[in-house]
Amino acid sequence: MPELSQLRQLVAFADCGTLSKAAEGLLISQPALSRAMQRLEEELGVTVFEHGKNKLSLNENGLLAVEQARLVLAQTEEMVSRVRAFDRAARTISVGSCAPAPLWRLLPALSDLFPEKAVSSEIKEEGELLQGLRTGDYQLIVLPFAPEDPELADSFYFKEQLHLAVPPSHPLAKRKDGVCFSDFDGETMLLFSEIGFWHKIPRAKLPHSRFLLQSDRFAFDELVTASTLPCFSTDISRKYHMDDDTRVHLPILDPEATARFHLVCRKKDRMLLKALLP
Repeated sequence: MPELSQLRQLVAFADCGTLSKAAEGLLISQPALSRAMQRLEEELGVTVFEHGKNKLSLNENGLLAVEQARLVLAQTEEMVSRVRAFDRAARTISVGSCAPAPLWRLLPALSDLFPEKAVSSEIKEEGELLQGLRTGDYQLIVLPFAPEDPELADSFYFKEQLHLAVPPSHPLAKRKDGVCFSDFDGETMLLFSEIGFWHKIPRAKLPHSRFLLQSDRFAFDELVTASTLPCFSTDISRKYHMDDDTRVHLPILDPEATARFHLVCRKKDRMLLKALLP
């Protein structure tokens, strides 16, 4: 029975066209590759090469062998990938979220519930999260809506309220009951880039504003402290990350400024939801 290494060498020969180029790409000597191809013919019990003067080429048997070898190698790679993914899933809980705030509460809770497992997380767009959940890349995702999919289970987790953070001298600072996006559309604002789905909201609701985008958390916090430019905060971020008492935090009253997060998993993993929620 041919070995996988022989099949890889056969495909390399087909792709390169000559033994010397294939051997160079495989990092083996040309005589070693020639002997391997001879053994492959012996294993198959048929000739797969045409031996010309100073030239080796594939006959019809060889062309079919290459086609089948590609299939076997692709199936082998898929098998390895699936087994590794299964093992990783058994040892790891992979979480995807549409925003950072849910992870601040969720990751410690999962670590406490499953101390024997590693917990990994990343922030992605909603479509990527749903696709990753269906393919098994995630065991749990967080979305700003309840998906309509009979194969999935979901539960409401919590809501997050977006605020406008301004210095006390700002004209809107006295609006303790809240503001609307239209009240500050046109202002230059500081904006942190790693905020997940939230990044869509300011750009859509503040078409006349300019945003000074910062990807480094430390640099962003320093600018917030040193400047008088408005920025955003949330009720959750102030609790877990930044409670800045140098600024006035005004709730934004537009409906888009309130996010309702849902924990979502496949129905076969719904025990995760029961473990996490009271």
